[in-house]
Amino acid sequence: MSSAPPSNLYAPPMTRLSAVSIVLLVVGLLGCDATAPAPESQIVVEAYLQGGAPMPPIRLTRSVETDDAYVPSEAAVREATVEVRRRAGEETVEETIAFTEEEPGLYRPVTPVRVRSRTTYELSVRTSDGAQVTATTTVPDTISIAEAENTDVVYQGPDQPTFTITTPQSDRAQQDVLVLTTTSLLDFGRPESQLREELTPFYAEDYDPDEDSLDVFRTTSSGVLNEANFDRDAAGRITTRLPWISVAFYGPNEAAIHVIDNNLFDLIRSQQAQSPGGPGGGLGPGEIPNVIEHVNGGTGVFGSYVRATQQLQVRRPERP
Repeated sequence: MSSAPPSNLYAPPMTRLSAVSIVLLVVGLLGCDATAPAPESQIVVEAYLQGGAPMPPIRLTRSVETDDAYVPSEAAVREATVEVRRRAGEETVEETIAFTEEEPGLYRPVTPVRVRSRTTYELSVRTSDGAQVTATTTVPDTISIAEAENTDVVYQGPDQPTFTITTPQSDRAQQDVLVLTTTSLLDFGRPESQLREELTPFYAEDYDPDEDSLDVFRTTSSGVLNEANFDRDAAGRITTRLPWISVAFYGPNEAAIHVIDNNLFDLIRSQQAQSPGGPGGGLGPGEIPNVIEHVNGGTGVFGSYVRATQQLQVRRPERP
């Protein structure tokens, strides 16, 4: 099965990105289990709630066979009743947010509302033919960058960009999980020949002008980083370094640190582990085999995250 492409949050780590749409970006998920008969078409949910940001739109489509073209207007789930409930505990609903269909398969909140950190939201979908889909996410705690070191650096020089973030509070027993993304702030309206000159060596070698648009390199991702990949100080603050391989362009860049919920964590690690050609591979929810998912009555992702950003200047090494 296949569906819409994914969001940047889980842009393929250190490899070619698929063309996408998010926060980055993320999807249409279930997918085809190569070891099992092809399942019937399923409802695919795609929504990414960012703590502190406006409640985002929710896309509803139906998965299609792998060999079929994905046409959003044809795959769209139309005239569904969509609500998101802000919960306080198992039994109490503090707010119900109604959504309306703005365009085929894309539902937006009727009244603007901001997503709260450390809050549980429950998605409820009822389609015109009576099918029900539900999913739940708990938004991580807000973070900020307490310290940023080496924000004006020479690419692959001795000083690596390093960020220390405030300690995210959590009611979960699980360890914290981060995703780092780097987005070039160059003017992408410039001729492609000029932009190509700004690619760092790994991406310059990977770029194929006959197959790629430079836009696919604009945002890159570290993939999932767990506690083995970062340090904690005595106050519990997290310090992490930006991998050089996640920087695709010289010049101004924006680094973003994301703390993600369990739903996004499972989606991203499923993609990294199973996408053809190794981690990443450009698959989205709906296209990932054996995906670990948390949508009842359908497939896809109803996930959440928080982020903090820092601008960087990455300079070209001097030629010998």
